[in-house]
Amino acid sequence: MSPRLWLLVLGCWMGWLRGTAQPTASQADSPQPALLRFGVLADRGYDWEKIRTDSTLPFAPADSLHPAQSRCYWLRLRLANPSHYPQALQLRVLPDLDNTLYYFDEEARAWRTRRAGLAVVTDSQRTKGRLPLFLPGRATTTCYVLVALGKRARLPPAVRVQVSLEAAAVAQRTEQVYRTAWLVSLAVLALLLLSNLLALLRRPDPLTRWYVCSQVGALLYITAFRGYFQALLPGPVWSAAVLPDGHSYAYGPNNLAIHLAVVLLLLGAGQVTRAYLATRRHLPRLDAALRYALLGYGAFSAGVLAVNLSGFYLETYSLGIDNLLVLGVAGLLLAVAVAAYRRRLPLAGPYLVANLLPVLGIGVVAGQHLLVSVNNDGNLLLPDVAILAHALGFAAALHLRLHHAQQTLLATEREAAALALDIERQQLRQREIVLKNSHIQAALLALQQRQQAREQHTQQLSADVRQQQAANHDLQQQLEANQRELASTSLYVQQKNALLAELQDQLRALHRQSPAAERPAALAEVQALLQAGQHLDEDWGRFKLHFEQVHPRFFEELQAKYPALTSHEQRLYCYFHIQLATKEIAVLLNIDSASVRRAKTRLYKKIAAADQAAGRPAPGPELAGE
Repeated sequence: MSPRLWLLVLGCWMGWLRGTAQPTASQADSPQPALLRFGVLADRGYDWEKIRTDSTLPFAPADSLHPAQSRCYWLRLRLANPSHYPQALQLRVLPDLDNTLYYFDEEARAWRTRRAGLAVVTDSQRTKGRLPLFLPGRATTTCYVLVALGKRARLPPAVRVQVSLEAAAVAQRTEQVYRTAWLVSLAVLALLLLSNLLALLRRPDPLTRWYVCSQVGALLYITAFRGYFQALLPGPVWSAAVLPDGHSYAYGPNNLAIHLAVVLLLLGAGQVTRAYLATRRHLPRLDAALRYALLGYGAFSAGVLAVNLSGFYLETYSLGIDNLLVLGVAGLLLAVAVAAYRRRLPLAGPYLVANLLPVLGIGVVAGQHLLVSVNNDGNLLLPDVAILAHALGFAAALHLRLHHAQQTLLATEREAAALALDIERQQLRQREIVLKNSHIQAALLALQQRQQAREQHTQQLSADVRQQQAANHDLQQQLEANQRELASTSLYVQQKNALLAELQDQLRALHRQSPAAERPAALAEVQALLQAGQHLDEDWGRFKLHFEQVHPRFFEELQAKYPALTSHEQRLYCYFHIQLATKEIAVLLNIDSASVRRAKTRLYKKIAAADQAAGRPAPGPELAGE
């Protein structure tokens, strides 16, 4: 389902709730039951029979209870129903930690009891503490309420008593409205959560994972805010407190779920913002502030949970700070989105628009709890609007990000296809070059085979000589044979380079004789190939391999002795060491003889300076002159 359709459904749902929440004319105009008076009696261990039958008990008018005198009080209520018809009511007496109602059932002609309260584990109502009561028409009814303040609850010196009546039909209609709102919100969030869980299973993504975390927090929050965890898990109650105005609070599973939900919701929203906008790379300071804000709120919530679970009700002190921190985190989320939009980060504009209403909604809910009241009994639609706007806004932002990622992937695939085509062309070109070089490699292979035959013949001769001479003379003969082999390799390289130069000269002559329009393109490619063949290092590598066989560790010792020599100077030194002529070296290096002589002079000076600095004798005869 698209985000626009989700918003349309949300608007229709809000319109229906606004229509169903309006009271009917008959409810507003019918006469309502009223409390005529009530008396208060401190409990001294009285049983119900004594309260009911002993008319001398001093029920005195009072508006406050004093826990120092007694932890239990009896209230005698006189209720009047001016209507001609019996009415079903819901009685609420503050404080409402643990209240027991005693009333006379006209149909059964017997006294009945009902027990309810925040600390009563058998009270499974969504809004605890409501006592159902039936009043006959055109009559005055007397009932009794036993108010227990509890042994572990934190109590003030005096507690104000408040008694309120609500028509059962009105309460039932209100309950139906907010239950429907909860079910609709739950269905929307569950569908979004299911779709994102499937997407997460198909392709694990940190952004989707944190979005799922925020959706789980949203589901927990709207369920706990409506008080349905009180109906599912009425107990246990870990801590409780009563305020001087009579309002009572108990910390149970529902309060624990609210704390966990807010932590998950803010953590998911913050991490989604960090991952969506890449704030660590683009906005490092705001990213650090957001990270520390989330960690700070998590640590604060963990401390509050620990204190409340230990038996001391801390919410009366910590709730204001909690809502201030929520406001701060919401403001920081909005500031990050605005900063990303001002920096023109990718998709920052749609993200800001998608999350402006949810963040403002979260801030308004926190502000309402902070400035107005938290005693709404879950009868407030603002959290549903904020949570649904948050879920739908983030879903729209994720949809836009997915679309952007698909477009980027498509462009990348096009670039990859173009690159693959270019690579294929390069491979074809490389195959052509390899094919052209294969002929030269075949000639080189034949030459190597002849060289191997000569080496075998030389080895046979060396073996005959070693049989006749001593070991030192045999080694000298082998050295001379390898020197001849190096000379043969150098002669081959010289002949090859001369052949390549001659072929190049002939190609240049053909190039000058042929008109420009008739010159084949392959002729230029062959000329370039021959020019490159004169500078290949394969001949030098083969020569160097044979040279090191004759003179082991020659280049390592040369490098250690003269570390300042370049690779070209080491090559010249090698040629001079085997006493090649200047002309032969010129052919091997494809330069003239004068350049070889100048290079030899520079090399001699460089080596002489190094020897002088190290206190070594002058260089050998191979560099002393021609």
